Order: sequence, then C-alpha cells, then structure tokens
Amino acid sequence: MAIAPQRLGAALGLLAALSFGVSAPLSKILLAELSPQLLAGLLYLGAGAGLVVYRVVRPRTREAPLTSADLPALLGVVALGGVAGPLLLMLGLSRVSGTAGALLLNLEGPLTIVLAAVLFGEHLGRRATLAAACILLGAVALRVSPGAVVADSLGVAVIAAACLCWALDNNLTQRLSLKDPFQVVRIKTLAAG
Repeated sequence: MAIAPQRLGAALGLLAALSFGVSAPLSKILLAELSPQLLAGLLYLGAGAGLVVYRVVRPRTREAPLTSADLPALLGVVALGGVAGPLLLMLGLSRVSGTAGALLLNLEGPLTIVLAAVLFGEHLGRRATLAAACILLGAVALRVSPGAVVADSLGVAVIAAACLCWALDNNLTQRLSLKDPFQVVRIKTLAAG
C-alpha cells in the first residue's frame, strides 16, 4: 500500500523538525571537542556531501535550474544562512546550555515573519503577529529568569543574531522557491562548508 504524498510530506516534515530540535544539544556536546568554526563548517560540508551523493544516485530533475539572475539571492543565502548563521549559533552555544540554545532557536520563525512583512512586503495577520510576539516574549523570559537553563547575555544575543541571519536566509530562499531546491541547498552547504 502506497503512502499518500500529504502523509509522507507531513512525516518528513516532522522528522526534519525532530532532527533540527536535537541539533543544538548535540552540537553543544560536540563543542567540548571542536571549535565553533570547525563544527559549523563540518555540519554544512556533511550536508553538502550528502546532497552530492543524492545527486549522483538520482541525477534527473524537473526543477528549473538557477540562472545568473539568481546570483544575488544565492550569495545572500550562502553568506547569511550557510556561513554567518551556523557560526553564530556555534559561538552562542559555547556560552549557553544546549536547552537554552534549542529554545532560542525558536526566534527564527517570528524574525522570518517580521522581515517578510517589513522588508519584503508580505501580509502579516493578527494571529501571526500574536504568535510571533509570544515566541519573542518566551525568549525574553528565558533571559530574565533562566532558572536551571544557563544563558548569558552575550550567548543569547549571538544566537538571536544567528536566527536573524536565518530569517533573512529564509526570505531570500523564498525568492528562489521556483528553482531546483537540491541545487540551491547543495550550493549553499558546499560553499558554506
């Protein structure tokens, strides 16, 4: 019996969210042995290598290839989402607990929404505004009263800056959404790695 595309997509989305959720605590453990710069580079280089293998195994695509007109957005995606974001995250994780880092990564969503509305003219409804505000308040509450969650101000600011880089990356990537997604991510990860 075949799995419906919607169910497969939902399952893969949940798997991606789970993988992303464990990335901050696992990276925190690895930072005991590796420098933030090396770990950030290795993570993206590994992703790029995986996509190269995927390309060799499944070379045919029906997606539109990148063109020279896509170069400015692609350079922004690589610089912000592939280099600056991961490096800032690893530097921030070296100053906060893995739990604090994982919680702070939730800032990416509301920052993406705000930038989409402010810089790119997207519509922001009342519910989206409320949801973004709740996530931002949660990040402020984490810093105001961390309890067992260890987070210093510089670590929090650096992870917030990483989320801002990824928010810009998300909005630039949206401009490339009609292009071959594997090509975009392969270039991003290999160049950043």
